[in-house]
Amino acid sequence: MQNQPGFQQVYSQNRANGCYVIEIALDQYSDIFNEWDPAPFKRRDLDPYLQQYLEESSDEIPLRYPLEICFQLPQKSRDRPLEKTVCDGFQNCLAFRLYLLSQEQQRLNRYILLFVLAGFSLIGSATLFRDRLGETILISTLVEGVVVSGWVFLWEAVSLIIFKKRELRHRYRSYQRLQQAPIIFAELPPDA
Repeated sequence: MQNQPGFQQVYSQNRANGCYVIEIALDQYSDIFNEWDPAPFKRRDLDPYLQQYLEESSDEIPLRYPLEICFQLPQKSRDRPLEKTVCDGFQNCLAFRLYLLSQEQQRLNRYILLFVLAGFSLIGSATLFRDRLGETILISTLVEGVVVSGWVFLWEAVSLIIFKKRELRHRYRSYQRLQQAPIIFAELPPDA
């Protein structure tokens, strides 16, 4: 076991399906959801600490490995009909997160297009008008300022593509993975 990657020492693997298991101990089913959200389970938001834990756990296990989420409850406290409602609420919350991330990706694409158009427009107009306006210090300074502004817009577009889009894509894939993960409910061992 010493030559295994770190995540394999932390997360158990379900031998039946090959999924790595994210185990979460609960006192009650409502611990999954935000206690300040008065909506029924099917529409309630996830507990922020649980959401953070799931995101971090998903990040620790490489994307090529499937996941399974196991909610563990105290002995003799399982309610199978309620588990279906909780699973539906959990899936709805993740679907809504995916929707918000796709909206953010679309908004980001619009900004990138706007920045690219603005950058090339500023650089192009500065190049076209440089010869027509003459060579005074004021005109030269203004033209160079417009060129620099154009490059700033282009750099912002490149920055959004390289950094922000990558981060959003990763978060989207992480939420998709969590949404596709089977959800298991189990009882905690008596000594836990």
